[in-house]
Amino acid sequence: MKITWLTQGSFLFESTGTRILVDPYMSDCLESKGLKRLVEFPLSFDELKPDILICTHDHLDHLDPETVQYIAALYPEAAITGPISCYEHFRQLGIAEQRLILLERGKSVVQGKIAITPVLAIHSDPQAVGLVIQTADKKIYLSADSEYDDDLICPLTQNCELILICINGRLGNMSLDEALNVVKAVKPLNALPMHYGLFAENTVDPQPFIDDCIKNSINSFEMKPGGQFEL
Repeated sequence: MKITWLTQGSFLFESTGTRILVDPYMSDCLESKGLKRLVEFPLSFDELKPDILICTHDHLDHLDPETVQYIAALYPEAAITGPISCYEHFRQLGIAEQRLILLERGKSVVQGKIAITPVLAIHSDPQAVGLVIQTADKKIYLSADSEYDDDLICPLTQNCELILICINGRLGNMSLDEALNVVKAVKPLNALPMHYGLFAENTVDPQPFIDDCIKNSINSFEMKPGGQFEL
């Protein structure tokens, strides 16, 4: 599994010939709301090549209408997926319904040889989901945007090789300490912090999270936007 962090909560996952793109925020549409991006999106549209685009919830830094419409037009074979809040937004954007896949918590969607299972997220979009992404021998839990809840720790999120977890502690997301509580309970081999560094008003230093993971024998490091690593 090759993984590329694309800033904020956005990732590109590549395995067995399948490319899964999650939550790309490529425009600067939030600048009008006072949130100017600090770093550029690290890949061009032509480099994305997704087989499936997933939006985990209907907020502009996760479902960016300009980005979604451009990707849908550029990659007409790509499936477009999300929970019902996103599904309805996709329809409003004019994306053909036959391309859309509704994500429902606990129900897996298979793309190529990868199973994608939406799981609980607690967020201001009540339909928000996290994701468990599984190949034959790897399991990744992506929290997406979520507040802390004991139910985040469940059989689906256990026994992961990797957790990618929000740490910014603002606007409906876990704090760094809450994210650590999840990681310590789930005990993955690797845990990486995300959802920081894109907006000055909504960021945090990831190093304390990384240090605490390492103290607990869980591998961690700071991802770089556009940097690829293998699991």
